[in-house]
Amino acid sequence: MGYYLGNSKINIKGLQRIYPSETGDVYKYKGDALKIFRDEVNPPLDEETADIMMHIKTDRILMPKNLLFYNASFRGFTFRLVPRKGNGKRLIMLPKDELIGNIALIERDIEKLSSKSILLDGVKPKNAFFNGDLFLIDPSKYSVLEDCDYKSLEPINKAQFHLLITELMAYELRDRSSDKPLEKKLKELMSFRDTEEDTSAFISDMLGDSDSVKQFLKKI
Repeated sequence: MGYYLGNSKINIKGLQRIYPSETGDVYKYKGDALKIFRDEVNPPLDEETADIMMHIKTDRILMPKNLLFYNASFRGFTFRLVPRKGNGKRLIMLPKDELIGNIALIERDIEKLSSKSILLDGVKPKNAFFNGDLFLIDPSKYSVLEDCDYKSLEPINKAQFHLLITELMAYELRDRSSDKPLEKKLKELMSFRDTEEDTSAFISDMLGDSDSVKQFLKKI
C-alpha cells in the first residue's frame, strides 16, 4: 500500500509544491519535479504512453523520468526540474540568435517525438518555462498515434509550437495598454507562417537584420 516511484516506496507528505496544474500538482522531489494527478482525476496520460516517452531522449521538451504508482495504479511521473536563473527573463528581450537557437532545439525534439508517433497536446504558455532557455514541461496530454505517419504528424506538432511562440510573445506585451497595437501587429505577422516551414527559419527571416527581438518590435 502507498506510493511507489519505480520499485521504491516514497512518502509524499511534506513535499514542497512548485505549482498546481489542471489535473494535479507538481512537487519538488530529490532534485526532480514530481507530477501527481489528483485523486478524483483520471490521468490524461496513460501508463503505456508515459513508459514510451520515458525512453525518448530529448533536450528541451521534458519527458517522464520515472513513473509514480499508488498501489498498482498509475498516478504521476517525475521529470527534470529546470532551475530558475533569476527574475525578469523575457523571451522578447533575447538577441535574435539566442531566440532562434532556443526554437531550433525544441523543433529538433519535436522531430524526434513525431518520428515516435507522439502527438503534442496542451502546448500552452502555462506549460512552457523560460529562464533564459525555453522548455516545454508537463507532457500530461501527449499521446501516441499509432496510425499517423511522421510526415503528417510533424507539421501538426510544429504548428502547435508556432502558436505557442506567438502566444508567449503576445503575453509579454500584454501587461502594458500601449502595447496592444504592437501585439496585434505581431500576431498578424506570425500568422503568415506556412505550416510546412520550421518556426525557427520563419522567425529568423521575419526578424531580418535586427540584432534582437526588442529592436525588431521597435521597428513595427
